[in-house]
Amino acid sequence: MSHRGVLQLKSLVVRYCPHGGSSRGAREFVRDKFAAFAEANASVDCRAELGRGKHPVVKGAYVWGEDKVADGRNLSAAEILKVAEGLRNTSGRKMKRFDKPVLSMTPSIQGPASASRKLGVKLR
Repeated sequence: MSHRGVLQLKSLVVRYCPHGGSSRGAREFVRDKFAAFAEANASVDCRAELGRGKHPVVKGAYVWGEDKVADGRNLSAAEILKVAEGLRNTSGRKMKRFDKPVLSMTPSIQGPASASRKLGVKLR
């Protein structure tokens, strides 16, 4: 995701085991699709690392200093590509929870929301 035209993902690391069964898709992704992903996203520092005896992970470091780690265990190469694109398309910020409903002092021009408006059915 970009914020004011700047991609928020700073670096992407794919860590996999060279001989583990759960890293089969990660090895295939690094061998076949990782170079094309790195070329398409030139502003992102893309690396592949060996983590011997460990399950594969995809780690994204963001401009804001936050890191997101996604598990790549037993995923295919296409699924790991989707994970990498998902990390690229996020802002890296933590999700904010709204505990209270948002109230406005200005009434809506469209009127109050009701179930009949959404369904197009008039209720008695």
